[in-house]
Amino acid sequence: MPEKDTRKEIRMPMSSVLGYNILEDASDYIRQVSPVSSWFKKPESGQELNENDPLEAFLIKMDKKLNYLIEMLSEKVGLRDYKYQARTIDISATGLCFITSDKLPQGAALEIGLILPSQPHRSMDIAAKVLWQKPYTGKGMKKARNKIGLIFVDILPEDQDSIVHYIFQKQREEIRSLKNES
Repeated sequence: MPEKDTRKEIRMPMSSVLGYNILEDASDYIRQVSPVSSWFKKPESGQELNENDPLEAFLIKMDKKLNYLIEMLSEKVGLRDYKYQARTIDISATGLCFITSDKLPQGAALEIGLILPSQPHRSMDIAAKVLWQKPYTGKGMKKARNKIGLIFVDILPEDQDSIVHYIFQKQREEIRSLKNES
């Protein structure tokens, strides 16, 4: 008999590596802030560039592109060190499910590092709480595993938007594939 789906949100299968740390208490969670932005100082004001000059306009555009690249790379540089690794099974806007060899009690506080397959350049730093745990047995598994359900308790709005976008993108792909099969 299949498991009853108790979540009200739409969830989408997702296989991705998940890093996590177990916290003593949810209040121990501190959002990771990338230090890279402090490495680069803004130029002192003085002479302003003239956008009408082609060379100066090129330099302004280059500066904007470099700022974008530095921001992207800084997210990778600022990653935490996670003690535990797991594999996600599915995700929704408010939580996820993963498989691990560790036993986690219901209510345990975690800090997780999540990278969506559609955005490999960006890591999400999220605080979560364990809602449930069940034994998991897969084909050919030699080691006992646990299936863990999490709810996000501290997530940036842009990270949640990225997850929702990922879910909608996957739904569109499924609909297209079903239409192509017909």
